[in-house]
Amino acid sequence: MTNARSSYDELASADWLHLTEGERVRWAGRPSWLTIAVSVAAGVGIALVGIVLTVWLSGTNVPSWLVYLPLALVLVGAGRVCLTYLNWIRLLYVITDEEIYVKRGLVSRDVTQIRLDRIQNTAYNQSVLQRLFSYGDVMIYTAGTSTEDVTFHGVPDPERVKQTLTRLLSESRAPRSGGL
Repeated sequence: MTNARSSYDELASADWLHLTEGERVRWAGRPSWLTIAVSVAAGVGIALVGIVLTVWLSGTNVPSWLVYLPLALVLVGAGRVCLTYLNWIRLLYVITDEEIYVKRGLVSRDVTQIRLDRIQNTAYNQSVLQRLFSYGDVMIYTAGTSTEDVTFHGVPDPERVKQTLTRLLSESRAPRSGGL
């Protein structure tokens, strides 16, 4: 928990996250790494095929320019891995005491911000495979709409994320005690 808390504290200083006095980050995360595993594995596989073909062709009597042609597969595979990773790190979900945020982008930025008092309901779902690997989607519905407004796609332990939201929603709606 100490590592998570310190990373939350670092996140609180992000220029796109507008925390009010006393507001704290309660949860932050991105999609599970498992959501990109197949694409990364495919990229690595393509690169390995390129390396194997290059080595194999170098032992044959083909023209030298043809020996190095499969190296293009290495570039394609490496490019796929890099793009998949960049696409993954560009997405960040944040829950604070008062709001939820969805940040997309590395250089350019698209930030969706919803106050907790606008949230009407939350839900989560997991397929069998997602349940096996402990990730899934958390849907957040806001007041006045019949469709989900925000979905945290592929987050690790979606039940815990939903419970965090439910607890914060209960706390924000509970009557505040205090003297008049």
